[in-house]
Amino acid sequence: MAGWNGRKSRIAIAMFLFSIMLVSVPDSAFAYSGGKTGSSSNGCGGGGCHSSSSTVSPTLTGLPSSGYSAGSTYSLSIGGSGGPSGSKGGFNLDSNSGTFTNAGSNAKLQSGEVTHSNSNSRSWTVDWTAPSTGSGTAIFYLAVNFVDGNGGASGDAWGTDSWSISEATSTTNTTNSTIGPSQPGSDRGSVFSNSILDLDSGSPVLVMSNGSLVTFSAVTSNGSTSSVADYTEDEVISKAGQCAILENRTLRCRGMNNYGQLGLGSTTLMNGTVEFGNNIPVAVSNGNTHTCAILDDASLKCWGRNNHGQLGDGSNTNRNSPVDVDLGVNRTAVSVSAGNDFTCALLNTGDVKCWGYNGFGTLADGTTSDSNTPVTANHSTGMRAVSLATPGYSVCSIFENGSVYCWGRTYTVSSENGAVTNGSENIPFSAGRTANSIDGTYWHTCAILDNGSMNCWGLNTHGQWGDGSCSSSISTSGCTGEDGNVPVHVSIGGPVLAIATGEESTCAIVQNYSLACWGGQSGELDGTSDDLLVPHWMNFDDGADLAFSDQDHDGDGIWNDLDTHIAGDEDGDGVPVPSDPYPSNPARWLDCEEGQWGRLACQDSPAGHFSVHGSLYYNECIPGSYQPEAGQSACHLASAGHYVTSSAAEAQTQCGAGTYQADIGQITCADSSPGNQTNQLYGDAPDFSGNSYPRVNLSDRSATYIGELNAGQNPADHGDLFAIDVPRDSGFSLSLTSPGGANFDLSVYNSTISLLGSSTSNTSAGLDTFSTNGTGFSGDSIAFIHVNRTWGNGSYSMSLWLFSTDDGSLVGNSTFQIAVEIGVRQYECYPGTYQPGTRQSSCLGASPGNYVPSSGASSQTQCEPGTYQPMYGQTSCVQASLGNYVPSSGASTQTPASMGYYVPSNGSSSQTACPAGTYQNSTGQASCINADAGYYVPSNASNSQTPCAPGTYQPSSGSTSCIDADAGYFVYYYNSTSQTPCAPGTYQPSTGQSTCLNASPGNYVPSNASTTQTPCSAGTYQPLPGQDKCDGASPGYYVDSEGSSSQTPCSPGTYQPYGSQTTCLDSPAGHYVDYSAATSPTPCPAGTYNPSEGSSDSSEC
Repeated sequence: MAGWNGRKSRIAIAMFLFSIMLVSVPDSAFAYSGGKTGSSSNGCGGGGCHSSSSTVSPTLTGLPSSGYSAGSTYSLSIGGSGGPSGSKGGFNLDSNSGTFTNAGSNAKLQSGEVTHSNSNSRSWTVDWTAPSTGSGTAIFYLAVNFVDGNGGASGDAWGTDSWSISEATSTTNTTNSTIGPSQPGSDRGSVFSNSILDLDSGSPVLVMSNGSLVTFSAVTSNGSTSSVADYTEDEVISKAGQCAILENRTLRCRGMNNYGQLGLGSTTLMNGTVEFGNNIPVAVSNGNTHTCAILDDASLKCWGRNNHGQLGDGSNTNRNSPVDVDLGVNRTAVSVSAGNDFTCALLNTGDVKCWGYNGFGTLADGTTSDSNTPVTANHSTGMRAVSLATPGYSVCSIFENGSVYCWGRTYTVSSENGAVTNGSENIPFSAGRTANSIDGTYWHTCAILDNGSMNCWGLNTHGQWGDGSCSSSISTSGCTGEDGNVPVHVSIGGPVLAIATGEESTCAIVQNYSLACWGGQSGELDGTSDDLLVPHWMNFDDGADLAFSDQDHDGDGIWNDLDTHIAGDEDGDGVPVPSDPYPSNPARWLDCEEGQWGRLACQDSPAGHFSVHGSLYYNECIPGSYQPEAGQSACHLASAGHYVTSSAAEAQTQCGAGTYQADIGQITCADSSPGNQTNQLYGDAPDFSGNSYPRVNLSDRSATYIGELNAGQNPADHGDLFAIDVPRDSGFSLSLTSPGGANFDLSVYNSTISLLGSSTSNTSAGLDTFSTNGTGFSGDSIAFIHVNRTWGNGSYSMSLWLFSTDDGSLVGNSTFQIAVEIGVRQYECYPGTYQPGTRQSSCLGASPGNYVPSSGASSQTQCEPGTYQPMYGQTSCVQASLGNYVPSSGASTQTPASMGYYVPSNGSSSQTACPAGTYQNSTGQASCINADAGYYVPSNASNSQTPCAPGTYQPSSGSTSCIDADAGYFVYYYNSTSQTPCAPGTYQPSTGQSTCLNASPGNYVPSNASTTQTPCSAGTYQPLPGQDKCDGASPGYYVDSEGSSSQTPCSPGTYQPYGSQTTCLDSPAGHYVDYSAATSPTPCPAGTYNPSEGSSDSSEC
């Protein structure tokens, strides 16, 4: 709340705040829809406003910052910040003077104060009309209460504040301040000024210094309607109706085009640029359906509707493109004003010429007949005109003494085609007052007087005059005043800078850059449709940033329009010969130096642009060039390793990773090709190479170049070679700073490689210098600069000053640093790396199983069978070692020979199977193992030997099979190296047996290695198996056949006294044998006998 030139002050000092908090105001008086008055001055303490918490900061906006004008009405906005959240609140506003009216939504007038009408808002509006002159300071007291809506006092908050505003400097015609030199302002249609305040019907249009446009529109917020400023980004420097001169000095027109009034060569186009050939527009004026422009050669062109000849081209044919207006021999235009179906121009001679509709004598030729060619206005003043306006069907002009005369409707002709009464009529300002500026486009006219005050006259149906009155021309308006041609004073604070009259309204900018408007509206002025009879201050705080033109170019206190035709001023632009470089062109009176541009005044060309001597406008740096500084006469070509892709560039861009640029002045960078790479971290300028001179070309500018020499890198970098084109009448100087711990030297050669000079410091971090002074460059030439490493490595700094030998001026800024080696070329991939793609910032290491044998490879090569590569980035492959092989291409490993296989040599692509009789039980072997004795290997590729099975044996190594045991032999164990003969008692009739057979009972084997058993002979037997002999039959027994496993006892009646007998003996006569197995007969007892043999019982005796 601080500011406003100290005119606002807080009254609520500590003691006052303490006192107001003691005042008790009933809670009900301020909390409800009925509102409350009186709190604005005594506060809300003691619970009087729901709470004793003073946390709300009230706001009051809309008071004029330069002081109030007596009788003027201001739209005020009330609100606050802080307190509880929500949308409910109330307020009370009072002032010690002036009158409140027009309370907005949710507000009401009560007892001369303003308060809320309900609790549904936290923002309110009201109009305040300032008191009469001499009332002194107006003080505003405001109390604001924000509530939480819970029905109780807890949680609510309030705040109070006050503002004071003094009456503005007296606004009478005799006391306004005089406008001083170098005065900012605006003027329509004049070569001396741009038009930055434009008003037709509807919103005023303002031009900001950055080219943006400002218009105004009605908005509704929280039930309250007001007008707000709308900003549109643009490139405008001067505005006239549907057309605008842009920063590039072209004329853009857009909107209605039914008569070709846009000048685009067609009536169907609604937006475009008007074509003027090689000329540029300097002033534009829009009529009702036609437009005219003064060009930089002071010629005049018009286009649009031509039914009354208002284009002045000698026809009555509508034109959709500009046509020439012939103003006469050696006659050029200083100002133009296109009116309603007619046009007038102020000439370099001070004459006024008009053409078009003349029904009310607007052409001032003594008739009411139209003319489609310019006629000289006979205004009968005998003076030179210096400014003019064309309101309605009339013309008003300021003359050389500051007086204003008008002719046409209501001045010299009272009715259409009526009698012409005189040449012109004087506008009677207050005594001693003269006019500096005038504007009138529709039916009323306004002027800025020499003391900065403002007068208006003409039609006043909607309060266009701004004096609080309005005319009764519209019967339903309720107005009681009359229109008239006697100027009235506009009560507006501060000297006026610029004015604009519209169809039903008027606007003015005052010296503190505030904007006031009044008259008819449809909401764009204050958010309502009410006529505003006095100046209304618009919601606009950026007036200081408007694109004003200087109304006093030479700073002598006389406005430009009035400061012409001095001695020696042949073209009426106020600049005498010989100071005027264009003595026959009033649209131009100065030539800007190189690096500057302008017509009204010189200014530096902005960065990204340049301007040569006498430029009306700066030029964009073309693609491939840039300019980082303002006020320059040329652009710099993009350095090698850099590019500039667009126009108007302020900087060059380093080539990105994967791209490079060897040339200067380029718009793009080239993609690195396959087999190459480039990045923003590494670069290398070429060195001398034989009889060729590859080099990095330097842009023709001063700069500090950063490079590096490093003998330890791959490849070693011992020198950098640069070249620069040196224009005629130019030279350059160099300063080379070596890095610490190193010494680099400097040599410079001409185009034939003849040494121009060299410098060797022979010290670490030394300084080497060179200059072309005295070398005699007679024309454009090329110089070669060689930076050579003597010892050490590191980054160096080489400053180059390119200068004019005529005046010593530098081209570019030598402190501008450029990485001179980065991105200047592409670099081949090293052996072991490759790059298949384009636009790459690095190379790829050869992957395992591959190799790259040379530089610049775009692909890797697979290792051939028999070779492999386990590592990245290799230049060759490795032969497979003994015991290993590589069967296919692209292998990253070798393969050990499998078990049962071997690889006997290096570089093998296959393994060999071990032959039968050999084996290999390990992998990766170079040979096979012979089968041991007792073992065999029956087939190829065996990974083990097989033991000979029982029944077989093998006494030799390297065998493919085992030997079956012979008959009579056996092999009991596995892996036997020999066979075993069968022991006595055993035999083996078969081969390949693991055991021998026991001789069967009744048989025997008497010896080793028997293949058969032998049956026991008769008389012998063998009851056991595996015996090597037979047993003889025992006495008393016999064996009567071979192969017996048992002996047979002699049966009774027989006997055998001997062993090994095949039979038994019958008992002899006289004997008997009564039991078995008898070895002897028994004699018959005494007394008996037995005559028979073979008796078996004693009874036979």
